[in-house]
Amino acid sequence: MTTSKRSWLNGNTMYEGFPLYMRRPDVKVAEFARLRPTFPRLLVLTHKLKHVRENGLPEGDYNDSLITLGSCVTTPFDDETRGLIAVIETFAGKRTYYIYLAPSFDAKAFVQGVKDRFPDEEFAGKVHEDPTWKFFHGYAGEFQFA
Repeated sequence: MTTSKRSWLNGNTMYEGFPLYMRRPDVKVAEFARLRPTFPRLLVLTHKLKHVRENGLPEGDYNDSLITLGSCVTTPFDDETRGLIAVIETFAGKRTYYIYLAPSFDAKAFVQGVKDRFPDEEFAGKVHEDPTWKFFHGYAGEFQFA
């Protein structure tokens, strides 16, 4: 996998009348074919934000307080051996982490660990089989990933 951390790309747009903020590691569409067999499952981990503005984005101080939580979710995938972060989106009062996983990764234990570490926050996690990366291809097409 990678020997160094990827840079992160950030973007925002309006979607269904609300701001949508996204960030993702700089994974080129050309890399998908090489990575897909290694990470055939998609974990969708949704964090319901407790303090949001009318437009669905988190309040500033609250958002700043989530740095440790975000690191807890993303750091295990930095070396791309257990999984690969596809996209992190903040939209309509939720922050959703889309993570492609290695077959052996215990997603249930991972989600439970996040819930246990941050008991005052609300999370839902679900794993989908997505060996063709249908989700990521669709996201890449809709938001013009290169």
